[in-house]
Amino acid sequence: MEEAVEPSAFESIGQVEPEPIREHWVNVAGTRYPPKQVYQLITGLPRSAYTSHRALAELRKLGLSTSVYTPPRTETARAEISDRSGTTGGVDELSESFATLSRFLTDHDLTAHLAAAEAALQHSGSATSRVVITEYGFSEDLLHAALAVRAQVGRLNDVIHATVIARVLPVILEAGEVVVRRPSLGAGNDRSRPFDLETDRRIAEFKVAQWKGADAVRKRGVVSDLVHLALDESGRRAQLFVVGVRPVRFLTTSKSTIEWALGRSSPHTRSRFEQRFGPASNFTIAEFVRLHGERIELVDLETLVPSLALPAEPI
Repeated sequence: MEEAVEPSAFESIGQVEPEPIREHWVNVAGTRYPPKQVYQLITGLPRSAYTSHRALAELRKLGLSTSVYTPPRTETARAEISDRSGTTGGVDELSESFATLSRFLTDHDLTAHLAAAEAALQHSGSATSRVVITEYGFSEDLLHAALAVRAQVGRLNDVIHATVIARVLPVILEAGEVVVRRPSLGAGNDRSRPFDLETDRRIAEFKVAQWKGADAVRKRGVVSDLVHLALDESGRRAQLFVVGVRPVRFLTTSKSTIEWALGRSSPHTRSRFEQRFGPASNFTIAEFVRLHGERIELVDLETLVPSLALPAEPI
């Protein structure tokens, strides 16, 4: 932020009551204030336009004493990081966001914390609700952090998918077996790479989601992958890698129809299915697996990547 600040701007701050300090502070004429409060007073910017750390950095440039703070990288370095990572704030700000969110979640049992906040807000007016917001830590920094983290965590599925396949490869590839097509490490395939893994001896799809009960989307996805494998006519070994017993149990016992399972698949997939196997309404999922999926090996990834295993369910 390049806004110029006149030294005289600090004179009026002493007439303002300091807001409660939660973590960081800035000393103005012997009184400690939250950095975002001071920065708003001297710049007129809305607090949503900057984080506490950003305010601290700017206030330190003005010669004010603040709480301990390690400045982020230079703007040039931050821009380079942003170009590489695709994040608008760079690695440092994203790290700060993760740290802020982690502290909030670590310090509180979230369910109990929200329930207590709800009770405190009942019958509250404007002034009381402001006190509750401060007391329960629902700060702008927390919102900024949560939004920044949410923008990135969607890529975790790709990271997990890629890492699982990469770590499994050295274990499953046989002597002399080679990968003949660039593997699909990111979630989802394209026409040029119909399978997650294609070697000179096998084709394979990987479903690395951990099923927990209400898994309609995952159920459709695993059936779609099984159908893709069943449609292959190359004669190579076919494998469907899943996590845990639930996907296997679903595929081998489900009475839902293939028509339901493929209901959100592409028209191309549904057309290929009907040309090869007939109307999708003719089969339950279990029947299709028994009649046309017998050559597809269902492999539990927990046996190859133990960290994927969920805690045992209570008996």
